[in-house]
Amino acid sequence: MLTTTIESHAALIALLTPLIGVPLGLITFYLRSLRENQQSWAAEFRRRIAALEAALRDLRRADADFARDYTTKEEWLRELLHARRLFERLSERTCRLETHADRARPARHDPPETKQADGAARATSAPAATRPTQEKKP
Repeated sequence: MLTTTIESHAALIALLTPLIGVPLGLITFYLRSLRENQQSWAAEFRRRIAALEAALRDLRRADADFARDYTTKEEWLRELLHARRLFERLSERTCRLETHADRARPARHDPPETKQADGAARATSAPAATRPTQEKKP
């Protein structure tokens, strides 16, 4: 009795497998084609957006050139003075930062000179071009 139930279930599954497998395979291929279509559409969309951005940059550049060509002398002077003020502020801030950095840096002391085996004097911290020289008294 048990074998007839298993055999009947196996026969039922064997009959239903093509009814489920074929549509499932078709659905799988359909979804794959939809995904590939969306990927190609997205790539085309990105390409078009990049072309639009490039055209927009060109338009902005042309607009700036047009505005520059037809700017009055007073506007040029006003912009020049504004740029000069900004440059002066930048210079002042740079000087202040250098001053603060110099104050924050500890004073540099040259180490004492040491004698080498051949009798020549050598400083260990700074190259010869930057070392202070001592004047010899006659």
